[in-house]
Amino acid sequence: MKVTVNCATGKNFEIDYFSFGNGDKPFVLIPGLSLLPVTPMAKAVAMQYRAFHSGYKVYLFDRKRSIPNGYTIEQMADDTVNAMRLAGLSKVLLMGCSQGGMMAQMIAAKYPEMVEKLVLCSTAATPDENARAVLGRWIELAQAGDMKAFNRNVFQHVYSKAYYDKYADSFALAEELGTPADIARFIPLAKACLGYDAHAVIKGIQCPVLVVGSNIDNVLGGKSSLELAEALNAKLVMYDNYGHAAYDEAPDLHERLIDFFEN
Repeated sequence: MKVTVNCATGKNFEIDYFSFGNGDKPFVLIPGLSLLPVTPMAKAVAMQYRAFHSGYKVYLFDRKRSIPNGYTIEQMADDTVNAMRLAGLSKVLLMGCSQGGMMAQMIAAKYPEMVEKLVLCSTAATPDENARAVLGRWIELAQAGDMKAFNRNVFQHVYSKAYYDKYADSFALAEELGTPADIARFIPLAKACLGYDAHAVIKGIQCPVLVVGSNIDNVLGGKSSLELAEALNAKLVMYDNYGHAAYDEAPDLHERLIDFFEN
């Protein structure tokens, strides 16, 4: 499968993105908050989403290269829409995960012409008290520069215990990842979640919505997914055995996405 990597360059941003697939249906992924950009892992993502190779053209947009202090979720959404337009996209199937789901909410509400159907995975209209505590701890560990403690805390919160234990050796190797530049990028992105409240904004979402959540989400909580589904009159899939990253763990999710997109 050919993977094409590009950079959308606007007045105030450079956003790396990649695409793969041979179909005509544009499917845009917005990933969650992470220490590292996703574009360097483009081939691995393409393999993970191989169920979409034949019917879809899949795009993943990273955050912009330079993250200023005070950068908001709404500004991330605006920049991503501008990058999507530079890539020639409109009326897409849009999926946002975690912080990417917050961005996707803003995009669907502010730019309805850009979104045909919306999938919100493990996300929230605003972080609750537990989510603020988790994000606050990540920010503290990142500021302290303790990459092993930071990465371990993130992995243990994002994935279910069963998944973490299964891939413990791989997670142990990944605990050493991260540079001062990565930390400087991560902190304002994480702080943006703390200031996010889209309860009023999401009332403007008119397209069909699928909400995917987990009852054992240790970051944003399963209750947040339930509240989003109710507020948006959305279809709902709730998992019991997968963590915050149910969008990575659940083996049947892509089948459910295709069913939502095509019916």
